[in-house]
Amino acid sequence: MNYSRTMNDTLLALCAQHGDRKTFSQGQLIHQRGDARPGLNIVQTGQVKVGNYGLDGQYQLTSYLQRGDSFGEVTLLVEQPRTHHSEAHTDVVLTHLNHQAFNWMNANVPEFNTYLLTSLAIKLNMALEMMDDHRRLPTHVRLAKILYKQCTQPTLNTIKIRQSDCAELLAVTLLSSHKALSKLTMLNLVSTSYGAILVHDKLQLEQWLNDHLSLLPVQQN
Repeated sequence: MNYSRTMNDTLLALCAQHGDRKTFSQGQLIHQRGDARPGLNIVQTGQVKVGNYGLDGQYQLTSYLQRGDSFGEVTLLVEQPRTHHSEAHTDVVLTHLNHQAFNWMNANVPEFNTYLLTSLAIKLNMALEMMDDHRRLPTHVRLAKILYKQCTQPTLNTIKIRQSDCAELLAVTLLSSHKALSKLTMLNLVSTSYGAILVHDKLQLEQWLNDHLSLLPVQQN
């Protein structure tokens, strides 16, 4: 069975029927850290940027959310305020499920409950893997993993990502991110173009990663 952290089109449409449609322009605030208003937001179109501003004003990116991703579960399941700042990275359309709509979906749509459990389990696993990578792996290997996960083709892949985005995802300075990218470029694994990074061969990058990871991959059943 294939598991995904994102909703399929059928479930997205059903949520849209029972939720409220919210639109946000690029750069517009969706939620602030500490916002206690309950509700589950589901991305229908566009991209949401999630992260936090430190006391020094420096922004730390956590992730980008796209169609089928959801956020705000903590406000409903454990009645806690939101832990992250979220804004529209592009023009965005969201479906907002309030407490009543969320409870109805949870009680009457088994696929919705399955999605929630699966999505949260995958997010937890990703967070634990990210923490372990940060402790074990050099920056250029972590960058290679990020790029590999963005690949959709077996050979050449053009990934729309800026070096500043890489720095935020890696939680390092722009200079450190540039050095990491330069190492991968010198190895002929990637090259750069305007606003994008080109992965020359996904299979070659996969083999290189297998040779440079400090843990063996977990075997899938």
